[in-house]
Amino acid sequence: MSHRTDSPEFAPGFIWQIILLTFVVLCFALYSRGQEGSIGKMGVASPTSIFPWMIGGKQTIENGLRAFSGKPPEPPPVGDRAKALGPVLITLVLCPTVFFLEWRRRRLAKAPGAGRPPLRISRPFYALCGLVTVFVAVAVGPIAFFGEISRADLRHAQAVQGNRDLMINELNILAVDAAQYFILPKSFGGGGRSFIGYSVPQTNAKTEGAFYTVTATKNAAAFRATSTRFPSCAIQVKVDSLRHMREWIYEGEFR
Repeated sequence: MSHRTDSPEFAPGFIWQIILLTFVVLCFALYSRGQEGSIGKMGVASPTSIFPWMIGGKQTIENGLRAFSGKPPEPPPVGDRAKALGPVLITLVLCPTVFFLEWRRRRLAKAPGAGRPPLRISRPFYALCGLVTVFVAVAVGPIAFFGEISRADLRHAQAVQGNRDLMINELNILAVDAAQYFILPKSFGGGGRSFIGYSVPQTNAKTEGAFYTVTATKNAAAFRATSTRFPSCAIQVKVDSLRHMREWIYEGEFR
């Protein structure tokens, strides 16, 4: 024989514990925000400082600047951690927990012979938690999709820029080599004040970044570098008799 108990579905202080946790996290986040003194030009604290992704972006930029200046990256301050943790706890933990637990309670209350559990949540609070939960659930897919597209575009742009910088550096090396050929007399294997006869050294003709060709005339050596990773990208430059690199032309995504 089955005995039905009248014990509540949840512990009596469950919701109050969640509310207290939310209140403490919010107070800590707002306090740390005030301590940081994030004041704009008009003397008003920026409301965007509480968004986790903006805090993460700010920290990433600061670490990048520190690395560029030769300094080691520093961990984010406790205040920034709190401001990032607060919205995450509220939107991804508190609201879904309250929404699904209340939804389950209502489903159990509609079951035949089931008494209504004493634990109740106000309708506005339940609606707010439901709205936040549904919004996060619907938005997380597009956010992840477009975020991945943005990251892929950024990685591609960085790869293109890195390849471009590498090719410019290698062209500078070839320009020095061509200038030495121009200066050396013919008896020493040079051009004797002429670029005619100069060719790209075999070790430099094809590298990890590009392959190089040259068209030599008496007073100029025109180099063309074509990227091996991005075939539509190329760089053209001329080295004159004064060893100046001029008439830079960038093709493809190098523009």
